Amino acid sequence: MESPVREEFLPFCLPDIDRSEIDEVAQTLNSGWITTGPKTKLFEKLFQDYVGSRHAIAVNSCTAALHLALAAAGIGEGDEVITTPLTFCSTANVIIHQQATPILADVSEEDFNIDPLEIERKITPR
Repeated sequence: MESPVREEFLPFCLPDIDRSEIDEVAQTLNSGWITTGPKTKLFEKLFQDYVGSRHAIAVNSCTAALHLALAAAGIGEGDEVITTPLTFCSTANVIIHQQATPILADVSEEDFNIDPLEIERKITPR
């Protein structure tokens, strides 16, 4: 067995959490409300005001947010959704869950973002 490259743990991202945030989490957990309680409603209202939208819905993950966005956009059976293959698996999974077809457009070699020219080539009437 090979020895590890490093002896010390190299954290991916150090948490930046102060005491006030820990206290807020403890207060919320002690309140008995974890998901749809007053803190969530307050967050949704503050976010709604911040972005200037009529509605805001807090969800537990990016997967849930992507799914909600596709449903709200009316994406369904027979539709095609262009996305990048350089993403987390849930991007394609939520498209399939909506009974649509993921169409993969490759990324640009310069910046690794989805290539607009590839998107144009992948567009169909669906």
